[in-house]
This record gives sequence, C-alpha cells and structure tokens, in this order.
Amino acid sequence: MKTIVLIGLVLAISGVALARDLPEFIHVCKKNEPNLSECIKSSIINMKPQLKTGVPDYKIPSLEPLILKELVATAGGNIKLKLTNVIIHGASDFSLTKLKANLETLTFVADLDLPRLSLKGNYDVNGRIILLHIRGNGPMEGNVTNSKGFVKIQMKEYKKEDGESYLKVAEIKTKIFVQDGALHLQNLFGGDPVLGEAVNNAINSNFNGFVTEIKPALESAISNAFTDIANGILQQVPFKTLFPES
Repeated sequence: MKTIVLIGLVLAISGVALARDLPEFIHVCKKNEPNLSECIKSSIINMKPQLKTGVPDYKIPSLEPLILKELVATAGGNIKLKLTNVIIHGASDFSLTKLKANLETLTFVADLDLPRLSLKGNYDVNGRIILLHIRGNGPMEGNVTNSKGFVKIQMKEYKKEDGESYLKVAEIKTKIFVQDGALHLQNLFGGDPVLGEAVNNAINSNFNGFVTEIKPALESAISNAFTDIANGILQQVPFKTLFPES
C-alpha cells in the first residue's frame, strides 16, 4: 500500500544527488537517454537499500517504517472511520514492474507490486460498513498481501530567485489494488469479546470490501505524504541539473 511513495521519491532523489557530490548509489539519467524510462527504473531499483534506510545527508527519509499520521474515511455518510499513527512495514520490499517517463509533458507513471505490508495503529469507528454496524476504538493491526500500486505524477517547472528553473509536484494520482489481507480491531463494542470476534471475522471474510471503503482516504494520504517529501527534495536542484542534456 505504501510503496507507491517510492516511485516519485526516486524521481526527486536523482536531482538531489546531482546538485552535490554524486553518491555511488545514484545512476544518472541524461535527458537524451535512448531509453529514459528504463534508465530511471534501473536507478530506482539500484537505490532500494537507501530507500529502506534513508540518507539524511541527501534528505532521503527512511521508508521503514512508513508512518501515516491520520486517515479519515467516510462512505456515503454511513461510516466514520479514523485511523491514526499508522505504522507500515514492508514498503521498501517492492517490485517496480513498469515505469514510463515523459520529459516533454513532465509526466511519470509507474506500476508496482508489493508482496506484503504489515501495519499497526489506532482506530476509531462508528457506522455501517460491508452491511455491518461497527463501533469502537483502540489498537489495530493487520497485514496486506499481494498488493499492486499505480501512481501518476505530474510535475511542473517554476523559477526561483536564482533565476533557474526547478521542478515541483503539481499533482499525484495514486491507485491501490489489494488482493488479500487480514485485520484485527481491538476493543470493538467496548471490549465485548463475542461481538468483537464476530465483527473481526466478518471483516476478514470480506477484506476487499472493507479495504474498498478506506481506499480513497489511504490513496489521498499517501499522495499527500509523497508530495511533501518530493517537493522538499526537488527545490534543491535545477531542472537542467536533474536531467542534463548530455
């Protein structure tokens, strides 16, 4: 669910390195590269260890774990669900299956496979979801397996005080496709063990239906998190340095 952040992050990271001494883990992709998309894809794959641990000197945050502070979902007024302090592990263990880059339109599109994500956090829920009335708040934990992510990043140029052109994220569209998983919500219905177990079993029997309800909020939160990270990195490097002519 989360590794979707990785794609855009890498596109930004390339520029950070070029603006300073180029670290070994960055593979430069020139603007006239015969196959620019494959070059960027290879660079991302090469940087997976650094994406996992983070590199503070280059403002590359660690993606293990990924922390989403708040997710709020409402489905047609029937449910109010808030997830807070969600800690996600496994985001860096991704496979980049496809990447397409277009420097003319400044558009970047990527597909990813995520074998397994584990998550912990807190929840507060009240309402009807997958035909069940659910009420409670407390700790939650779970896992998501065999997920796929799609991300489309639209960037744009802007001028800074130094007269140089820079890139920034104008829009990100994120889509998540979940194949399977399990979730456990503690303290449902005030800690009632019978109702709590019944609802947890129902959720896990229709896990995809439950995820569908919270997907829009999750996709939005991931997009917002990446936008902040990427723009913080991109503002350090001129466009011409990010993608040199030769």
